[in-house]
Amino acid sequence: MQKDKIQNNFLLDILKNESCLSAQFVTSKDVSKLIKKIEKAGLNSINIAPNIKEMVECTDDIFIVLEDVPLSESDVGTIKNLLSQKIIIFTPFDDSGNAENSMTRLGFVLEVNDVKNDLKCFSYNLKTYNNKRSWNNAEGWANPENFDKFRW
Repeated sequence: MQKDKIQNNFLLDILKNESCLSAQFVTSKDVSKLIKKIEKAGLNSINIAPNIKEMVECTDDIFIVLEDVPLSESDVGTIKNLLSQKIIIFTPFDDSGNAENSMTRLGFVLEVNDVKNDLKCFSYNLKTYNNKRSWNNAEGWANPENFDKFRW
């Protein structure tokens, strides 16, 4: 029960902070308690599906996968590249670090790592993934107008 409470509070915080209006959940377990709490967060629509295989289009603001749904690295890539720009994935706890290495390779950040409650969560947000850098712009070294002025 503690695990569900931590998971639910984490999701509520994310949904409020990201100002999400719609959410897609991928799970086959009963999430009615979570949905009742989420309704108060101001979402316009909540979609729930048992797996990602049948999803062709996803226009929801955030995509949330709970730990009861097994995902391959290919599935995670499909979610990231085709279905959503904001993603939360809860994975079964694995001490070997395989899940963490795989998710990190795909650009996900470890958000929750609770060994006691067997809870591990990764997130991805395209808006914050690759921040603009002050040195990578036309004003600096990448300015074609300076090519004839400066030799390096």
